[in-house]
Amino acid sequence: MKVAVFGPARRVGVVHEGSVVDINAAYAKYLAETSPAARPLAEAAVAVPARLNAFIEEGARALDGARTALEYLLDQAQDVAGVTGEQLWFALDEVRLHAPIEGQSRVLCALANFADHMQSAAENSHGADTEETISRLLAGGPKFFVKDHRAVSASGDPLRYPARTQRLDYEAEVAVVIGRGGRDVKGEDLASHVWGYTLFNDWSVRDNVSFGPDFMYSKNFDGSATIGPWIVVDEGIDPQDIPIECRVNGEVRQSGNTRSMVHSFAALAEHLSRDTTLLPGDLIASGTPKGTAVDSSRQGPDGSFPDTLFLKSGDVVEVSSALIGAIRNEVVKPTD
Repeated sequence: MKVAVFGPARRVGVVHEGSVVDINAAYAKYLAETSPAARPLAEAAVAVPARLNAFIEEGARALDGARTALEYLLDQAQDVAGVTGEQLWFALDEVRLHAPIEGQSRVLCALANFADHMQSAAENSHGADTEETISRLLAGGPKFFVKDHRAVSASGDPLRYPARTQRLDYEAEVAVVIGRGGRDVKGEDLASHVWGYTLFNDWSVRDNVSFGPDFMYSKNFDGSATIGPWIVVDEGIDPQDIPIECRVNGEVRQSGNTRSMVHSFAALAEHLSRDTTLLPGDLIASGTPKGTAVDSSRQGPDGSFPDTLFLKSGDVVEVSSALIGAIRNEVVKPTD
């Protein structure tokens, strides 16, 4: 099932064959037409909520209700109007899909989590300080940083080129969405806490990056966390066997698989949940495989990188996975 967030009211929808269905309203219709429910709208609001995090928290009941409502609309309903006559079906090309994340949900990002990415970066650098930094990042347990939830963007949104950089980079990633909250989660229990999977582009500023206190500055700017286009739920996906690809203007730049993660999603969840409760709707991003502009560019004697592979205004970046979908953004000028 592909669960999306759509329209001006940011309601939960289920994507089906080029359309998105308002699944809360569809379930209310199902109740009104097949059961003795006296208040179908109220019952649907509880069982199949219209808001994403409430829908996630409702767990199996919401997913079962969504399936039942969709099957009813497809096979038995006499029409496709809601209880109050509202529209239930929307063509994907006629409606806006928002990033499938809500409110205060956290975007927790693995750092230096694909060995090929780090090895490529090491091979293209020749500064002792850079090599030392890479060795430090790969040593020990998982490393992570946080993207501000207010920096989230959706597929189709223009990505405003940050005026403070001349080296804007892309990072294709997969993210797991937490469904059941928990603190001190054991890695072997991860499956019971994961609700679904989505795509993530970790846009990054690469000018004079240090891995000190100001590292977050290179990772957070308007639109710097593109998430979507939806969350794939309950389709038997192995989190450690998800292909991921990035194209820039149609050219393949990255092609990897989560099986190559240094620290698995289970290890990341165990690390991140120590003394900290993971909440429904939180995202944990995988890190990125090789092929970014920074790990594919040869470092100069002065420590800088040529800008040939870094993004320019007008570039179109697509992150995709055969198991999930695709997110696509055009880079625009800082003044746009």
